[in-house]
Amino acid sequence: MKIKDIKIQVIRRDAPASEEVGPKYGGISFLNELYEVPIVTIMTDEGIEGNSFGINGLALAQYLAKLKPLLLGEDPLCREKIWQRLWEQSRILFLPQTALGVIDVALWDIGGKVANLPIYKLLGAYRDKVKAYASSTQRPTPESYAQEAVALKARGFTAYKLHIPGIPSKDLEICRAVREAVGDDMLLMLDPVARYDREQALRVGRELEKLNFYWYEEPISDFDMDGLIQLCHALDIPVASLEVRPGNLFAIKDYLVRGAVDIVRSDTLFNGGITQLRKIAILAEAFGMKCEIHTNTNPLMNAANLHVTCSIKNCEFYEWWVPEKLIWDFGVKESLKVDNEGYVHVPEGAGLGMEVDWEYVNAHTIATL
Repeated sequence: MKIKDIKIQVIRRDAPASEEVGPKYGGISFLNELYEVPIVTIMTDEGIEGNSFGINGLALAQYLAKLKPLLLGEDPLCREKIWQRLWEQSRILFLPQTALGVIDVALWDIGGKVANLPIYKLLGAYRDKVKAYASSTQRPTPESYAQEAVALKARGFTAYKLHIPGIPSKDLEICRAVREAVGDDMLLMLDPVARYDREQALRVGRELEKLNFYWYEEPISDFDMDGLIQLCHALDIPVASLEVRPGNLFAIKDYLVRGAVDIVRSDTLFNGGITQLRKIAILAEAFGMKCEIHTNTNPLMNAANLHVTCSIKNCEFYEWWVPEKLIWDFGVKESLKVDNEGYVHVPEGAGLGMEVDWEYVNAHTIATL
């Protein structure tokens, strides 16, 4: 089997009427990155195709187009060989990790279809479902966070992660309001998206411990290793980080050795695909740590995350971004769902187990490379 062609389409999604439902970090909206999506189809000479979705629209599509000459004629089942080659070329071509991730996931989709197995079983299944935690976008008031958390608890979610403005006094007001609203039997996490300095991070972390929060995610920059070491040593609440660290597999070993993180964060899109994510999870397991997998911005990459999650032991949750219409319901015939007990079930079809809605994709295509 050989790769005979790679098709890259860029679609423009139907965006919500208001930016208020979109994620905002520090006043910056990521609607363009979310709503312009490259769609990749790797075609083989035996008629089996693999698909994946990306991020950043035409910008990423142009990087992906550069990879075609490196992939044509290759055996798509030689995923490790291809991944290593692309990793080596990433320095020369200045490739983002997202480009490696998109290609790798499409290759795994082919591999699963060839074997007639879902990817999680191809990897070696550990389970077929996992608890989801709801992951908020920024809300306008503490009361709105509390109302959302209560509603999600009623839907069956047992855990809720807050994305907040990044102002410690306001953030703690929000955290207190949510804890009071949901009681002690719902797990809560906080993600300031690296907007604190060291002093702020320590002060907020100590308050989170009083509120019995479950983990404290990316309080400061991934690149501030010394600050993370100080924070991990000073706090009892687990510190989760490293999801956006470039070259994650090769970078995080030093963080683990030096005690600069308690929970590793990673995913298939930002961290080089299923191939690299599995290696990161195994490395974390060797250090007795969890690898909690970060959500992505589209249904295929989130399915890829779920397949990896269901193939490993050291991931407790599946991150479920709310409101769902931001990332879940486009471009596929049937999206993932959370059941009334708060579980997400891995697709059982071959490969990713997700059927692309080509009518939708073709109707929304704005460019083809």
